[in-house]
Order: sequence, then C-alpha cells, then structure tokens
Amino acid sequence: MLALGLVGCAGVAKEPAAADSPRSAAPGAPAPPPGPADATRQNEQVARIAGELSELQNAVAKLIATSRQQDDQLTYLRRRVEELESPNRGRAPAAPSGFAPSAPGAPLPPGAPALPASPPLLGSSTTTPAADLYRRGVEQLKAGATDAAVLTFYDLVATYPESPLRENAQYLVADVYFKQKDWRGALGEFEALIAAEPRGEKVPDALLKMGLCQKELGDSARAKRTWERVVREHPSSAAARQARALLRS
Repeated sequence: MLALGLVGCAGVAKEPAAADSPRSAAPGAPAPPPGPADATRQNEQVARIAGELSELQNAVAKLIATSRQQDDQLTYLRRRVEELESPNRGRAPAAPSGFAPSAPGAPLPPGAPALPASPPLLGSSTTTPAADLYRRGVEQLKAGATDAAVLTFYDLVATYPESPLRENAQYLVADVYFKQKDWRGALGEFEALIAAEPRGEKVPDALLKMGLCQKELGDSARAKRTWERVVREHPSSAAARQARALLRS
C-alpha cells in the first residue's frame, strides 16, 4: 500500500511539469508573422542599400563627366595648336569647337595641306526628347547633382544640335565649369557655344565670361580684346555694361 501511494504521488507531480513545458509546433504550421522590430530592420536595410546605390550612380556619373571633360579639353588644345601653326600654313585658324558638333568646312584650295582629323566627339544613344532632357538637367542642377546635370546637357547637345534648347544647355555646362573655377573647361564650352550659335541670346554673357576665364589663365591682353568685342557687338546688353566696367578697372 505504501508503494502504491508513492507511485500515485509521483504521477500527480509530473502532470503540472508537463503542462508547464512549451508545446512543440506542429509540423507544417505557418511561421509567426514578423514583429515591428523585424519590419524596422528591413526598412533600414532597404534605405541603406538605396543610399549606397545612389552614391555609386553619382560616382559613375562623375567619372563619365570627367572623361568627357578631358576629351573636350584635348580637342580644344589640338585646335589651339592648329591656330598657332596656321600662319605658317597660310590658312585661317580654326575656332575651337569644344563639345559642339563641327560644322562642315569649306573645300580646301588646290595644293593646300589637309587639315588634321579631329578626335571623334562622343555621341548619345538617348531617345528622350530635348525638352525632357533640358528639364531633367535643370532639376539636377537645382538638386546639386552637377555631374549628372552635365551629362544630361551633353546628351542634349550631342543628340539635338539643332534644338533651340541646345544653346542654353551648353551655356549651363560652361557655367558649371566656370563656377568650379575650371577656367580651361569653361573657356572651351563658351567658345563652342559661340561657334555653334554666333547670334544666340547667350553670346554676350558667354563672351563676358570668356574674358574672365582668359584673365584667370594669365592672358589679360586677350581678355581685354574679348570684352571690347562684347562692347562693340552687343553695346546695349547687360554684359556690355559689365565689360565696360572691367575695361576701366
């Protein structure tokens, strides 16, 4: 009897322990939904990945812009060499074209030496309309993404050289370089704008800033001639008033 009583007490004592132990999940049961902490971590990871992707895109845009800028400067330097050598060859100097598409030249006279081939300009495969490209570039400038804006404006200039927006796009590219104090890059773009749009609305301002670039590059005599040209060819413009002040200083 004593033994049976002990066995019964042991069985009763095991029941609460079994009841308190956690029940194992049934096979095939769905996993519990993620809690607020899990959702917060996922959102933070997505935001971090998006930020890293944006930084990579900006870095790629900057590299491409730098490459194109170096190509433009190389083109400008080659044409400057042609200009300096032209008196010895008995022909008129060629205007630097920067990023502007080169206009077809006049046929050379018989016996004249052939002009050296210019490096091919970078083209664009974009199918975006010119107005959309210009709007995107302006928005990128306002957002501070200058490298991306330069690429967008370059696409417009290369794809739509006859567009009315081309002049403003190239002026904004030149102005970006001007504000960055890249005097040679800005000078090449301003010269390209004037070569492509000699009667454009931006020509007086482009000439004024060309003179400032030339002065910063140490060519004060050439800067003076450029400002005199602004006064002579665009006497009633705001740029001419600034040019007169610069000539007096």
